Amino acid sequence: MTYSQRIALERTIAALDRLARQAGGSAFRLVPPDGVAIDFGKGEPAFTLRAHRPSGLDALASLDALTIAHAYMDGDLDIEGDLLAAFSYQERLGDFHPAIYLWRRVKPILLGRPRVNPAWIALHYDAQNAQLHAAESIWHTYTPGVYCSDDEALESGADRKLALAFEALRLEPGQRLLEVGCGWGGMLRYSAQRGVQVTGLTLSRLQKEYVEQRIMEEQLLAEVRYQDFFTFQPTERFDAISMMGVIEDLSDYRTVMRLLSRWLKPGGRTYLDFAAERKRFDTHSFVTKHIWPGTFRMVFMPEFMEAVRESPFELMRVDNDRRNYHLWARGMYERWMRNRARITAEHGERLWRTFLLLFATVAATMDRRSHTATAYRVVLELPSDSDGEFRATKRVAAVDRARSILRAVRDRLLSLWPTTDRGSS
Repeated sequence: MTYSQRIALERTIAALDRLARQAGGSAFRLVPPDGVAIDFGKGEPAFTLRAHRPSGLDALASLDALTIAHAYMDGDLDIEGDLLAAFSYQERLGDFHPAIYLWRRVKPILLGRPRVNPAWIALHYDAQNAQLHAAESIWHTYTPGVYCSDDEALESGADRKLALAFEALRLEPGQRLLEVGCGWGGMLRYSAQRGVQVTGLTLSRLQKEYVEQRIMEEQLLAEVRYQDFFTFQPTERFDAISMMGVIEDLSDYRTVMRLLSRWLKPGGRTYLDFAAERKRFDTHSFVTKHIWPGTFRMVFMPEFMEAVRESPFELMRVDNDRRNYHLWARGMYERWMRNRARITAEHGERLWRTFLLLFATVAATMDRRSHTATAYRVVLELPSDSDGEFRATKRVAAVDRARSILRAVRDRLLSLWPTTDRGSS
């Protein structure tokens, strides 16, 4: 071992020792390139950090979440054993990457969300449908089910969740449902099989092709459109609207409420489920850079509830979904691990590692003792006797008017240049 390698190892040992003492998590083992194992914490190690190259040691020494993720994705570092125990340390890692944070906020302001949303959504959802290797096998839902026990199958939880959503929306045969972010068609197919006419929206062309194939095979009264939420202009109102795991990508809650109130019939309901955080902006750099870029963020409930309060909607029901979210992500992680050989053969090792980080991170995040991250199921109703008015404060109304003017000026300037596909069909 050279002098520089020895210094790098010593720096890594010091950093991991500090992490183990502060976090108080499971014991773990470091295996550096020379193969001499070093244990941290008390008891039998729950997982092993295996650094194949000096760059893997440097990543660990940084205690930076994104740097460590890159080392794992590149194969410089392996994490063996219980990854959920490993990711319980994530809260103690650094994540200061201001350039990533600022650009994701500035880009949609400069260009407009309809111009950037298609590429953002495609990064995750046009991954050759690789996620189906981990999803439940009946409805292919990509959001948490509702589970009666910790060991219940993903399929049972998904079926229960769709039934609860269908019931909450009070859907009946012949009615019309708008499914925003229809994914691989779970709620769309579940509702259409029960006589509901469904329109699904997606910004993934692969998802659109997949759902259209299922619609044809099952002869369902449904359609799926490649369409951005913010540019959608339906010709008539819907009886109900479903948004499963979608509003995290539509974080302008006031605009969302305004559009939903225009699209929904009086007396109709909207169902939403989503992940939430205690901080307004706390999206990890790894998620922004490699999973859901742009303005994706877990819902900040005070801001969301303020938008609901100002809207004509009434809040009918709120259910905590944190445990369900953990069980779902854990189930996805376990299936992803079991299908490693097939996934890497079809999609490559890097994609397998990237999504493994996602599933393990989400499962660990939703199982934190701090409960800083959680999830909810929400039902809103547009009362049949509502006047449809929004009751924002004067300050908020003034800000909304200013934003509208600035958006109009921006769109006028951008119209002078050619644009890419803006998410309509």
